[in-house]
Amino acid sequence: MSLIESIITELRIPDLPYPVGQSAPDDSSRWHSTLSEAWQAGSDERVVTHLQRTDAVWSMRQVNAAYLADRIMNVFLRRSGLHPYLVHRAARLRFWLALDLEARGAEAVSEQRPLHRWLDSLQALRGWSRTGGRSDRPVESHLAAMEQAVGEAFRGGEEPLEACVSDWLEQISHQAEQAERVAQRLWQTESGAAGQRAAEQAVRAALSRTCRGRQLPASLWAFIEDDWRVLMRRAALEHGIDSEPWRHAFRLLEWLIWVGDGNLCGQDRNRLYHVGEQLTDKLVQVVTLVEGRDPDPQRFAPVDALLARRLRDEAVEQEAASIPEADPRWLERPDEAQGDEARSWVGSWYLYEADGQQIRQFLTGFLEETGEVLWTNARGAKLDIEPFRSVRERFEAGELTHLPEAYPFAGVLSDTLDSLQRVLESQRKQREEARDKAREEAEALRRAQEQAFEEERQREQEREEREARERAEAEREARDEAETRRINDEAEIREKVLAEVDRLEAGSWIQLGSGEEALRLKLALRIRASGKLVFVDRYGLNRREILREDLATRVRDGEAQLLSEGAEFADTLSRVVGRLRVGR
Repeated sequence: MSLIESIITELRIPDLPYPVGQSAPDDSSRWHSTLSEAWQAGSDERVVTHLQRTDAVWSMRQVNAAYLADRIMNVFLRRSGLHPYLVHRAARLRFWLALDLEARGAEAVSEQRPLHRWLDSLQALRGWSRTGGRSDRPVESHLAAMEQAVGEAFRGGEEPLEACVSDWLEQISHQAEQAERVAQRLWQTESGAAGQRAAEQAVRAALSRTCRGRQLPASLWAFIEDDWRVLMRRAALEHGIDSEPWRHAFRLLEWLIWVGDGNLCGQDRNRLYHVGEQLTDKLVQVVTLVEGRDPDPQRFAPVDALLARRLRDEAVEQEAASIPEADPRWLERPDEAQGDEARSWVGSWYLYEADGQQIRQFLTGFLEETGEVLWTNARGAKLDIEPFRSVRERFEAGELTHLPEAYPFAGVLSDTLDSLQRVLESQRKQREEARDKAREEAEALRRAQEQAFEEERQREQEREEREARERAEAEREARDEAETRRINDEAEIREKVLAEVDRLEAGSWIQLGSGEEALRLKLALRIRASGKLVFVDRYGLNRREILREDLATRVRDGEAQLLSEGAEFADTLSRVVGRLRVGR
C-alpha cells in the first residue's frame, strides 16, 4: 500500500467530520456534486470546511482526501513564492485535487497528471506582477481557460484539462525563450551604455572638482567644454579612470584651470612661466596618447592666446564657471568587494510594495563600470538601473525583500507526505500501544477472572470439604453415639442376660438353635469357680459345658433361649435383643 493510500484510509485528524461508528458507504455522486458545486461557486474555503458545512455523512476516505488536498495546496501556495493574485486563483484547485485523490490515490499527484504539471509550470510566473498592463492579459486569459477546463473535467472527461495544460506549457516555453533573448539584447545594450555613462560621470566629477568656484575666461571655458571634456570622456571610456591617459588628461585639466583663474596663477609668476613653457606640449602629448594621432596645432590656439596674455600680465575678462555638482565617487576605482557582493545578488527575484501593489523585479546583472544593477521584469524588459549601494540600503531598510527560490510541487508533496507519515506512524504506534494495552487489560481481566474463579472454586471446595468433614464428624459422632449406646445397651443386656444366666438353677432348661435342629438342654451343674455351666439332655446324656459369658452371648444373639423363666422373661429379652439388632 502506498503512503498516500495509507494516509487516506488510516489517518485520523481531530475535529474532522468522520463517520460515527462503522464507516459510511462511499456516496460518490453526492461527493462529486458537492465538490463540483464548490468549484463552480468560486469558493475559497478549504475542502474540509465545505464538507463540515453540509449535513451529509462522508466516508473516512473522502474526509482524508479532502484534508490531504487542503494540506498539499496550502503548503504549495505558501511556499511557491507566487504573486498573491495567482495564489488566490490557484487555491481553488484543491477541490479538483480532493476529487482526484479520493478516486486515484497516489496516481492523482504523479508527475504525469495535468494538475502536477500545471502547478510546476507556475514557477515561470514567479516574477509576474499584476500591474494592470498588457503583460497581465495572457496570464488572465490562461487562468480563465484553466478554470473553464477544470469545470468541464468535473462534468465528465479530462480531455479539455489536458489540452489546456499542454497549450499553456507550450506557451510559457515560448515566452521564456523570448524573455531570455530580450534580456540578452538588453544586457548588451546596457553594458555598452554603462561604460559611456561611467565615462561621462567621471568627467563631470572631474570638472566639478576642478572648476567649481573658479573664474575662467570664456575662451578657455569653451575649449574645456568643447574639446578637453570630449577627450577626457574618451580616455575614461577606452582606457579607464585608473589608466595613464586619464591621469594625464585630468592633471592637464587642473593646469588649465590654474592658468585660467587669475587669482591662482597671479600669485606665483615663476610657476606661471614654468607651466606656460610646458602646457601646450603636454596637451599635444595627451591628445596623441588618447586619440592615437598628432593633433592640429590650431586646436590649442585659445590656450596659447591665454598664456600669452597671462605672461604679459594683461587683464583678462573672467566669468564664474557654471558647473553642476557631481558625485566625486565616480573618480574612484570600483570597489571590488562591492562588486563581489553585487554579483552574488545577480540572478534572483526581489519584490517591493508600490502604491499598494506587489512589484517583482529580477536582478539581471551588475554593471561594473558604473556600480549599478540592471532590473528587468518577467518578460526580460528593462525596469530600472540603480546603484547597487542604493539597492543594499533599501534591502537593509526592509523596503526590498528577497523572493525565496522556487519550490516545485514535487518538493511540496514530498515534505507534506513526510510530515503526515510521521503523524500516521505516531497514530499507528498509539493504536498498537492501545491494542497492546487492551490485550494486556483483557489478559489481566482473564487472569483476574480465572483467579477469582479458582478462588471461588477453592472456597467451594473448602466449603464442600468442610461440610463433608462436618457430615463425617456428625456421622462419626452419631456412630460413636450409636456405638456407645450399643455398647451400653449390650453391656446392659449382657448384664441382664448374665444376671438371668446366673439365676439359672439346676434343672433349668435352655434351648440351643431353633426350628427342627433346636436342642433343649437342662442345667445339671454350675461350676462357679470357672463360670462353667454343665448341661445334659433330657436323658441325662450328651453332656455339654458352656461358659456363662458364652451362654449370655448366645442368648443375646438369639442363638439360645432360657426356658425356665416363662413368657415375661422371653418378652423382655426379645425386646432388648430386637433393639440391639436395630442399633447395629
